[in-house]
Amino acid sequence: MNGSRRPSGYRAGTYARRPYKAGGKTGRGRMSRKRAFALLRTFIMLVVLVIVVLALTHAGPFSSGSSQGESEVAEEGNGDGASGAGGSEAARRPNLKESNPEPPTIAIVVDDTGSSSDTLDLWLKIDAPLTFAVFPYCTDLHWMIEKLYDQGYEIMLHMPTENNPPDSYSGYGQLNVGMTREEAFAALDKALASVPHAEGINNHQGGKGCNDLQLMTYMCEWAKERGLYVVDSNASTHSMVSEAAVNLGMPRRRNQVFIDNKRDPESLRAAMRTLADVAREKGTAIGICHFNHPNVPRVVGEMIEVLRAEGFHFAFVRDVSN
Repeated sequence: MNGSRRPSGYRAGTYARRPYKAGGKTGRGRMSRKRAFALLRTFIMLVVLVIVVLALTHAGPFSSGSSQGESEVAEEGNGDGASGAGGSEAARRPNLKESNPEPPTIAIVVDDTGSSSDTLDLWLKIDAPLTFAVFPYCTDLHWMIEKLYDQGYEIMLHMPTENNPPDSYSGYGQLNVGMTREEAFAALDKALASVPHAEGINNHQGGKGCNDLQLMTYMCEWAKERGLYVVDSNASTHSMVSEAAVNLGMPRRRNQVFIDNKRDPESLRAAMRTLADVAREKGTAIGICHFNHPNVPRVVGEMIEVLRAEGFHFAFVRDVSN
């Protein structure tokens, strides 16, 4: 040994090859810089990949704008869930009956749907925008409701409501005078869940209940919160349904003619003429008939064609008000 000192960390045979440069970058420093560049490239590639995925799925700033357009369409209407029968709904339901609310126009509701299917084929022959008011809890006839819906008709809930004594009972799950708001809402929610495709509500019977402004206000509040329209069947002389609806800012849809109080063909034709006279005078007329008597669909269908030839139009009840 010549006594010269060797650098710290010296190992025989390795010192000469050690990449050391005073005041310069070490190999470790150059390796860290390469690793940083690699990480940066990876990050850039991930950002590009996310942008491509967003563009392909129409999300974020690359959206085609269809979602915004659909939201704007959904917000249109009368403020109670009712809307015209066109656009996206026509695409969803290609068999949807044509609804023409241009005056003079007539809207017909078919009450008591769901208690029997005996007259179904007769109703299905009518090419017009009829609205079928369906009893709740007719689960054994859901197939019939689906058929009416698939053939382009509209469905609404026909809600049993307390009647005048001695026949106070109008149907299972009925609305009763004296119910709290919570009780009325619960009864209505349960009934609605049993009627597929329902978009509105009217009352079955219910002289006592329909005359009670508090109960009908609960019903109309419930309907408005759920985007449903309300039809006042006008089944009692002091019905509060229209008053409750209008007080809440909802359009008034009040029955003006019971088409089948008498069910012989001549009486049915005369009632349809009365409905047409109302439409001619007021611009819009709403009438109610019932599902189960075979004369009713036969004559109603016949008179729809006669009145169309005379220049009258027909619309879903959701598309009109009076």
